[in-house]
Amino acid sequence: MCGRYVSPEEAAIERYWHIGARTPPRWLEACYNVAPTMTVPILRHDESGQLELLPARWGLIPTWWKDSTPPRYSFNARSEEAASKPLWRQALRSTRCLMPALGWYEWNEKENLRNPAGRQVHQPYFIHSPTDPIIAIAGLWSLWINPNGDTVLSCALLTKSAAPSIEHIHHRMPVVLAPESVEEWLCIATSAEALGDLIHHAREDLVGYRVSLRVNDARNDSSELIKEDE
Repeated sequence: MCGRYVSPEEAAIERYWHIGARTPPRWLEACYNVAPTMTVPILRHDESGQLELLPARWGLIPTWWKDSTPPRYSFNARSEEAASKPLWRQALRSTRCLMPALGWYEWNEKENLRNPAGRQVHQPYFIHSPTDPIIAIAGLWSLWINPNGDTVLSCALLTKSAAPSIEHIHHRMPVVLAPESVEEWLCIATSAEALGDLIHHAREDLVGYRVSLRVNDARNDSSELIKEDE
């Protein structure tokens, strides 16, 4: 499960994907400790097939959801079962997106230590690409109308088995798309078989290093969080 990640600032996303800048900007700074239910940037195709950058709630709410309270634990979708699960299958079929990231955090359950309060916790790691400043996580989006009639754009990221280089940290990871796979992922006409191939051939050139326990508290948000812990 990926429950925390780092989102880039808006200008960095626009530069990386060659998108024209918006006025005024929506995200002035990166968020170094994104947690579920927060508002995050997503990229999807607009009606003309061009990339558009939008704010979305991290935690997908399917269009058919009837309760006033959003579903719990809908921020990660297992790629192995997304095509068959009611929560994910409609979005996987027709509303896919990218979730730009600098990297994500994972906790190694084999490394135990004490936090400042004396409680036993797991060692957090920051996982990223050593060659690319920004990665494209495969995501799903949905537009839900709540009981008050307001529309809510929401998203979830897809996960898969961890790459060999980081499986010692955790057995799961987000699906990180290769740059050449992005357009095919976003294209509504891409077949289910082709989507499976994109997931299967997701990037594995990832590395991780230990970071401070300060990342455990979602209220902490600064670039210090992704510094390697000596």
